Amino acid sequence: MGEYLIVDGYNVINAWKEFAQLRQVNLEHARELLIAGVAEYAAFKGHRAIVVFDAQEVAGLAATEQIHGIEVVFTNEGETADSWIERRAYELGKTRAKVFVVTSDYAEQINILGAGAYRISSREFREQYHKAKKEIAARLKIPNRALNRNELGGRVSGHVLEHLEKLRRLKS
Repeated sequence: MGEYLIVDGYNVINAWKEFAQLRQVNLEHARELLIAGVAEYAAFKGHRAIVVFDAQEVAGLAATEQIHGIEVVFTNEGETADSWIERRAYELGKTRAKVFVVTSDYAEQINILGAGAYRISSREFREQYHKAKKEIAARLKIPNRALNRNELGGRVSGHVLEHLEKLRRLKS
């Protein structure tokens, strides 16, 4: 049993502004960032996560692999992520697992609701993801300014920061 989070990968990549330009330049990097973000979110929420990419963007045979502790699925050529997700949501629903599906595709939302799953739009998931990131930072006591920037202050502990500040003041 448990709780599952199934993400329509390309639907989220196409919906989030963070991925808009990156997708045009390097689709593989956009996929990697999405997978890492979903893994972090799922670990924080305690979900088993599955990210599904359909073969419409990448040709070839179906493949499933574990990346960052989540299942990443590339469907068969000609199979949509929607049909794969619907089938998996139905299978998991029969086991009485709680299933959340992230997609903004209206037809997909109707079908997964019929399978007993819960729908989360890509926009809602983006909001939930950023909220979880802030909660993680608060628990780790990482300053908000360090969330989206590459600053030393966001990566060292408080007593080290205090020592560095004292050294800075001595040299001034």
